[in-house]
Formats: sequence, C-alpha cells, structure tokens
Amino acid sequence: MAQYGAAYRGKHITVDYKEDARSGDVRCVVKVGDVAYPDIRGNPFRSAAAAQATGAAFARALIDAELDGDTVEHRGYFIRVSSIEQRDGSWVGSYQFHRNDNPVPFRRVSCDGFRGNSPVEAEEYAIGMAQQAMDADIAAGKL
Repeated sequence: MAQYGAAYRGKHITVDYKEDARSGDVRCVVKVGDVAYPDIRGNPFRSAAAAQATGAAFARALIDAELDGDTVEHRGYFIRVSSIEQRDGSWVGSYQFHRNDNPVPFRRVSCDGFRGNSPVEAEEYAIGMAQQAMDADIAAGKL
C-alpha cells in the first residue's frame, strides 16, 4: 500500500492507496489525524494521481469545514449553510451542496418553509433538511 502525506492548517493528512492488480483501479482511504474516511466520492479511481489529488482535496475541505465551522461533511459531500434575517425579525436558513473542495455549489436551496428565532436555529434546520435531501438523492441514484 502506497501513501501520500501532507500538512494543512496544522493537521496531518494521509492518503493511503492500493492498486488492484486485476482491474487496475486504485482504492484510497483518507486520514485526517487518526480518523479514517474510506468512502470518499469517486472511489475507486483510475490512477494513483487521481486518488492522491481527490483524497487531499477532500481532506483539505474537511479540515476547512471543521476549523471554519460553516460547512458540514455528509456521506462524502459538503453542505454549506447560511441564514438571513427577514423583515419580521425571523431567520430563514439555506444550504448549498459542494463536492470535495470545489467552491462552486452544484445545488442551492432556501428553506423558506421554516422561520427560526435565531440564525443558529435556522441553520440547524437547513442542515437537517440538506442531509435528508442528500440521503434521498443517493438512495435514488442521482448522486
């Protein structure tokens, strides 16, 4: 098993990868510190370079999410949440889906059906709705 390592924002990233002799596919496991993430999007990969690049990008996005506190990782995707105050003083949350460290979201949704009393409440609701939507899309084969 080969290994790629790097440091990012004070955390150690390791991408362990192994090539299947029969198919030529490369499976990788990303580790941030001691925590392993074996099910990153794209596994198995066609080459070691693709596994390294995607694994490192996933780890950097995960570290950014953890340190910045504005993104949540769910089933290999990233959910970025935000909230906006309405004229009546209530708050409406929204979410965006991202792949790895790609800054361009592939889906944006506003949760207009729920109005929270604080930005935290609105964002927590948006996270729950985003996770349900993502689980449904994965179950339906859309993601």
